This record gives sequence, structure tokens and C-alpha cells, in this order.
Amino acid sequence: MQTPSRPGAAASAGPSRVRVRELGHVSLFVRDLEATRRFYRDLLGLRETGTAKGGRIAFFSAGVHHHDVSCEVARAEGPGPQPKGVPGLYHIAFDVGRSLDDLEAARRWVEAHGLAPFGETASSFSVRDPDGHEIELYVDSDRPG
Repeated sequence: MQTPSRPGAAASAGPSRVRVRELGHVSLFVRDLEATRRFYRDLLGLRETGTAKGGRIAFFSAGVHHHDVSCEVARAEGPGPQPKGVPGLYHIAFDVGRSLDDLEAARRWVEAHGLAPFGETASSFSVRDPDGHEIELYVDSDRPG
């Protein structure tokens, strides 16, 4: 694919290039949909917005989109999470507030529900969902509002 070298070149050279505006959603295959519901809906507080494929898929929203995460029951056994650094999904990140107090409240909540935070930074930590996917919870103190 050739990229135009000057502004306006794409208009005269054919179709415009793709311009992604935002991430629409992440889709995961999971082993146990009920355990997944308990994690994303009950623990993280995402709203379950629907199901599909005869109940094999559940959709979860943080509030803006119909769904930010869709989880479908896996159709085959697989190896599960891969070692960090190999090609594949690394993690999914969710904004949980604007202050370190918000982050600490999230940490207390997940610990009270039996999860062990790891990979901590000054403004984030991670936990694992029931299928071992790394879920980063972070605060963005620079975000307005």
C-alpha cells in the first residue's frame, strides 16, 4: 500500500486512506461464559448489553458503546494465555478513574474479590480474567472532566 507524501495527494490518487477514529470493541473467546460474566459485569462493573448466537456470546459496555468487550464461548480447546512477549493479545486496559485514590479503591475491590494485582506502575495495575487474559486497570489524571 502506498502512502501519499503530501497533503491532498490521496484525493487525486484514488481512495482516501483509512482513518481509525477509535477502538470499537475487543472480542475474546472464553471457556466459561458465567465466570466471564461474573468478572466483567460483577467485578469490573461493565453493563451486560445483550447476547447473541443463542446465548454463546455476551456483550459488555463501559457506557459509551453498545459493547466494548464481547465474549464468546470457545469452539475448541486451545493453549490458553501465551507467555508474555509472543505474538497475540497482550492486555486490555480500562480507565477506572482520575486519581490515585480511585486506583487504590479499585485495587481494594479486586483484592477483596480474590484477585492478585500485578504489573503495577504509578498509575495502573493488572489482574487476570477467568481465562487468564491480562486486564490493566489505570487512572488518567490528565483527562479532563
